[in-house]
Amino acid sequence: MPDRAESVDFAERWLNDAFRVIETPGGFATLDVDMTRARVTLDELRKTGAPVTFNHVIIHAAARVLAARPELHHLLAGSRRVHPERVDIGMSVAGKTQFAPVMVIEDAAGKSIEALATEVQRRIPEVQAKEAKDLASMRRWGWLIPFAWMRRLLLRWLFTRLWFRRQLSGSFQVSCLHTTDSVVPFLFNSAAALGIARVRDRVVAVGGQPVVRPMVTLTCCIDHKSWDGARAGAFLNEIQKVLDGATLE
Repeated sequence: MPDRAESVDFAERWLNDAFRVIETPGGFATLDVDMTRARVTLDELRKTGAPVTFNHVIIHAAARVLAARPELHHLLAGSRRVHPERVDIGMSVAGKTQFAPVMVIEDAAGKSIEALATEVQRRIPEVQAKEAKDLASMRRWGWLIPFAWMRRLLLRWLFTRLWFRRQLSGSFQVSCLHTTDSVVPFLFNSAAALGIARVRDRVVAVGGQPVVRPMVTLTCCIDHKSWDGARAGAFLNEIQKVLDGATLE
């Protein structure tokens, strides 16, 4: 079959330009976390009929850490910084394009794991329908700004607006992928982003002995203008403590 060339439609052009103007992270840190205690929590919650997964348990733990550590929970855009009064988690959802739509879970720290999981399940069709509507709108009207430099100029201005970032992605972003052992979300609109990979049994050393434990690799990508490596490490370690059943002070 011969090569086939086609023009990229205006919806994809806008999305590609958005990727170009979002700054890449300044670094990332990873931590392997034992999910044994979290599995017990998960099994208990599933007995109630709640559609809870490991992702929901981890997202809820991250929200609790951010609520308890307000020095980590902020948004920076241009020369302005805001410290949100609540933790709104922006969770990527599988969509029709390479630009995964984001579901914003408002006040994630103030909700139970069951409520969070139920909301996510209920809203996935809503987010996917909104993506389809937005793509159709961009295809219809995107030609009004036909030049890439003009689109990027507008997008750069929008990404310096705190209200736009928060509306688009919440106050902290999370990306989940249950088919791989690590997830590194390089493009995000918050101070940092958490990548959640799949939980699977691995052989690890406990007390000098090999044992099989359910493990997950968590990745924290940072905007170095907002966080440094020490903050990323502290954030991941605090999540680990919550998943182990610790109470935040």
